[in-house]
Amino acid sequence: MAHFVLALIVGLALLTWVASGIVDTTARRWFERDVDARSHLVLIGARQGLINAWFGDPKDLQKQLSDLARDERVMGVSICNADLSLRARTEGFPDEFNCSIVGSRARAAQADTNRLEEWSTVATLPTGRVYVSEMPLDSQGLQLGFVVLLHDLSFIDQREAQARTFLLIVFGFLAVMAYGVPMFVAKRARHGWSSELRRLLRGDGQQRNLEFQPILRDVRELVGQMASDTEEAPGQWTAERLKQTLHRHLLGEKIIIVANREPYVHQHASDGRIEVQHPASGLVTALEPVMRACSGVWIAHGSGSADRETVDRHDRIRVPPGEESYDIRRIWLSEEEEQGYYYGLSNEGLWPLCHVAHARPLFRAEDWRQYQLVNQRFADAVCDEADSDDPIILVQDYHFALVPAMIRRRLPRPR
Repeated sequence: MAHFVLALIVGLALLTWVASGIVDTTARRWFERDVDARSHLVLIGARQGLINAWFGDPKDLQKQLSDLARDERVMGVSICNADLSLRARTEGFPDEFNCSIVGSRARAAQADTNRLEEWSTVATLPTGRVYVSEMPLDSQGLQLGFVVLLHDLSFIDQREAQARTFLLIVFGFLAVMAYGVPMFVAKRARHGWSSELRRLLRGDGQQRNLEFQPILRDVRELVGQMASDTEEAPGQWTAERLKQTLHRHLLGEKIIIVANREPYVHQHASDGRIEVQHPASGLVTALEPVMRACSGVWIAHGSGSADRETVDRHDRIRVPPGEESYDIRRIWLSEEEEQGYYYGLSNEGLWPLCHVAHARPLFRAEDWRQYQLVNQRFADAVCDEADSDDPIILVQDYHFALVPAMIRRRLPRPR
């Protein structure tokens, strides 16, 4: 449930971020188009009055510019002569948009540089973004000059900030709802489910809650099995319980395992370090918990490239790393011994014979000789590791078919 809620909140955050970008871009485009249309209408409406006042009293021209600048979003208005000199402007008109700069930009943006056409652009001042509109003024084919109108665009940034704030508030509300509602529903459902199950186990709701009948049947079977367990304490298997059981039934605590494969292999890594590998096999999975619980010695072929560097002078090493609950006793085999005993007689002879495989077993005299020698070496290692006359010994598979008899020649009562 927690992972689902977290994924939902992350999804909502991404959706809010994308929506915020789309809203900002779309709203800015809409507002800029609105300002462009507004500027065009203002200039068209004032154009004839400005032309009439061009040849009149300069005060009339200044008054018309002041009237245009009364709008709270208009930062200023200026009129320029055809030679790009200033004719009149309102108070506070920015110097960044003087007649020379605006006229040059307008002509550069138009194909015909000899005659100004209506032109507009978005620019940035230290105080924020502005919309610059330029419209030429002419009378009877004579170009008098042009008028420049500046619109303040800071209101767009304010509205974008308001929209982002609104989206964040909506996201916060949805995040709270996305977390609170599922958790509340899950808690209520869990409480109702556990209450119904307890009522069913007490026998109060069997008729009304038939969907719980399979669970009730399984629980009763488990209780019956636990009640019938007279020898062992009911519950999960633990290392201590396993140890007590093996001690009681096998009459000993230390176990010796004889297997070709070792549970931990030390290998040289590419960077020069020594890595500990834990092979995945049915043998290791089945027997290593017994070794951890009961201690003992695991006798195996040392096949790792760094195995010799990690053992003591008796070819032993404590494992697992960090827990050190039992020993591995490593037996070193030459390539000739491994080829004859393992790959030869064991894999090509005994394996197909024991499994009734559709392959003819191969028996070679040299393989048989190596098999006997290796089995004797493992049997001698078992006898060296035994600390009593009746040790518990687990011999694994057909690789060591001769080992039990060899051990009995030296130890009187091995189990």
